[in-house]
Amino acid sequence: MKSIFGPAIEVMGRALNLRAKRNSVISANIANIDTPGYKAKDMNFKEVMDSYLEEKMGVKSDKSSSEKDIPLETTHPGHITPRSKAVEPSVKISKERGVPNNVDLDEEMAKLSENNIQYQLTMQMLIKKFEILRTAITEGGKQ
Repeated sequence: MKSIFGPAIEVMGRALNLRAKRNSVISANIANIDTPGYKAKDMNFKEVMDSYLEEKMGVKSDKSSSEKDIPLETTHPGHITPRSKAVEPSVKISKERGVPNNVDLDEEMAKLSENNIQYQLTMQMLIKKFEILRTAITEGGKQ
């Protein structure tokens, strides 16, 4: 179904949803930093967004767009089967906590910050798009 606002707003909305989901995944990693044996997860935003764009442009895909099909990069092959090749870092013991898992707080906080900045950027782009539409509606009939 075609949107009355065009594809840009729909794509930005999808990007915001994916950024919010990635935020949840990263937050779960941070919340489980002291859980022994926990394996950090991450969502490959580019891969999911590329898949969505291919689907929207008419390319048939055998992948479902449901949340359970979002590809996750994993640091341990037994935890989640990734769709893309992920480098398997070894499990390390945190010097500060003494907990054997592979969650690096600094790395997760950097990912979270980057994801939040990308979310805010996409939100600003969406706001600008709506401002342009509002201007076109309110100023379009003036001479």
